[in-house]
Amino acid sequence: MSSVIVEHKNGKKFDLDKLGYRVQMISPFGSNWTQSVLQLNRYTNIVQQPKAQPKTFTITIAMNCSDITGLQLKYEALSMIFNGEYYFYIYLANIPHIRWEVSVSGEPQYTPVGTTGYGTASITLYCAKGFAETTHSTGELGYEIPANQYPLGLFGIGTHFENGGENPVYAVENDTSINIFNPGTIALRAKGLHGIIKCQDGANLIIENNTNGTRFEYNGSFGVLNLDGYMCMVDGHLDYKNTNHGHIDIERGWNSFNVYGATYVSFDLRFYY
Repeated sequence: MSSVIVEHKNGKKFDLDKLGYRVQMISPFGSNWTQSVLQLNRYTNIVQQPKAQPKTFTITIAMNCSDITGLQLKYEALSMIFNGEYYFYIYLANIPHIRWEVSVSGEPQYTPVGTTGYGTASITLYCAKGFAETTHSTGELGYEIPANQYPLGLFGIGTHFENGGENPVYAVENDTSINIFNPGTIALRAKGLHGIIKCQDGANLIIENNTNGTRFEYNGSFGVLNLDGYMCMVDGHLDYKNTNHGHIDIERGWNSFNVYGATYVSFDLRFYY
């Protein structure tokens, strides 16, 4: 299979294949949903809303060294790469547009085969979010570049975005309407996984999602306003008082927005799978 890339949050990357590690198995895809039912009486059950839980998956790696000492050094280096003290990113080399934020769960199992220099390692990884995310965010796109015309690979355009019809755009300048596309498997909720809506040079801001009716208002002028879930940061300071205490949710698929009172508006989003 293709190699696995590990990226620490300081930016350092480890290509396991180039380092002499052969990944035998890894299956990070899928989410861990739990279902629950509330029993009212003998005959009536009420299905409650499913909830996404953290997930775990295992990576199994093989090493073939000239002697047992070389294998032990490989194990030592592997322990530095997969350090359970920190969270890091892991993604497959042939689909680099999505990644999993993980840490090590439990004790890695290192299994040498006698003194031959051949051995395996089995490491359980813990993903607290429970979802993969896009490696890049839409905030990296300029307002003049439609997302599905951006260089292939940034979001896995051919895999996740619609190829026909209207191009999704995530930033506008001197415009009051914008249609954005959420290609992920879950909606982006202000009280859950969400992005940041960035607005510049405006006053008496109104953002409304016509698709689901969520609405945010800010009364006053601003240079830079960032809406991060329910948190409204205005020119570097938290300002909840001058808002309508509203929020913005983004559904799966297309979302039609109206934005009034800002010169430039950008949706800085990651999508989740």
